[in-house]
Amino acid sequence: MLRQVQAITSIVLYMQLAGWGCSSPSEPAEVTLGLDLTATEAHLAASADRFGLKLFREIVRQEPDQNIFISPLSVSMALGMTANGAAGATLDSMRATLELTGLSEEESNAAYQSLMALLTQADPQVQFDVANSIWYRQGLTVIEDFLQRCRTIFEAQVEEQDFSAPDAADIINGWVSDNTQNKIKEIVEKPIDPAIVMFLINAIYFKGTWTYEFDSTRTQDDWFNRPDGSAVVCRMMGQRAEFRYLATEQFQMVDLPYGGDLFVMSVLLPRPAVAVDDLVAQMTAENWQEWVAGMTPDSGDIHLPKFKLEYELTMNTVLQALGMSTAFFPAADFSRMVPRGGIWIDEVKHKTFVQVDEAGTEAAAVTVVTMTSSAGPVATGFYMRVDRPFIFVIRERTSGTLLFMGKIVEPLWEEG
Repeated sequence: MLRQVQAITSIVLYMQLAGWGCSSPSEPAEVTLGLDLTATEAHLAASADRFGLKLFREIVRQEPDQNIFISPLSVSMALGMTANGAAGATLDSMRATLELTGLSEEESNAAYQSLMALLTQADPQVQFDVANSIWYRQGLTVIEDFLQRCRTIFEAQVEEQDFSAPDAADIINGWVSDNTQNKIKEIVEKPIDPAIVMFLINAIYFKGTWTYEFDSTRTQDDWFNRPDGSAVVCRMMGQRAEFRYLATEQFQMVDLPYGGDLFVMSVLLPRPAVAVDDLVAQMTAENWQEWVAGMTPDSGDIHLPKFKLEYELTMNTVLQALGMSTAFFPAADFSRMVPRGGIWIDEVKHKTFVQVDEAGTEAAAVTVVTMTSSAGPVATGFYMRVDRPFIFVIRERTSGTLLFMGKIVEPLWEEG
């Protein structure tokens, strides 16, 4: 049963965008107060705020003046699932990066589980789907306790798969496509690298109509100013209504609600003299809470460009900059995932899709945590990747004569 409280603001940031409803400007949906979170669930939501904000700030710092769209929920859930297989300093660094140090592992797992259920049922007018899966190489011995926790807590689909099969990547990508309504069709490249032993994947899908839809007849061509001072033509939507609003010397902020007003898109517009990246740098958890608390109902005009964006980012350097470096190197400790350890995170890849138009918003996100091992395939046979400086010898085998010897530190090549 849906429970009610007043602390919805932390979840709004956590989810970024959401919802699918059917209300109209003349018949607005009934406004709900929010989700009734337990203390542990509220703690996790607040942790997600802090993680999402610092993740966004770091990405913007590393990719200035670029279009960016991420789902902190998807990244947090994929890494939270992975952390259940980590131990020692690796686990500590992952939990610190995810801002989970104030919760025990049992508490954070329970909060992930219940928050998934609450968010998917929050608004009957809102479509919000979340799915998790684990795919591991055929023959890999995975600790059953780890798999069982992921099945129970994250409702993960767990599959042992022959990664060398021609259709292996297609099967995994088919799962991704199915769980994002075909908005994200591929996250795993093929053929699958023989060193890869496991994929841990989270997929999220949102679709939502505005509580007050934009009239398409009012949409017109307009100019949109780029950071470098140039301008480009856009399709600008417009409407007048009452929204939650905040104006400061640095920016304007408005909440555009979806469905029953539980999910919103918060739009922050910097003042002309304020660079957008500089405003992002101010988006700490403390500032965000202050800004949201300062919003009050006000009537006004909002003009918002239609846009569609597909975004992709490998998050290794971002997560390492946030303190999660140990997990990306051979010294990582994932001994709660496989008996002898010896595996580490090769890549955290994030893909998103968003479309904003007069009717509402459609958005999807996928995060894959790819685990690799220097031992190569777990099945029989060996694996050798000559991807670093090496020595070579040309010899006559019967006499043992060494004809040539060499060392290659850079494999130069020129046609002709």
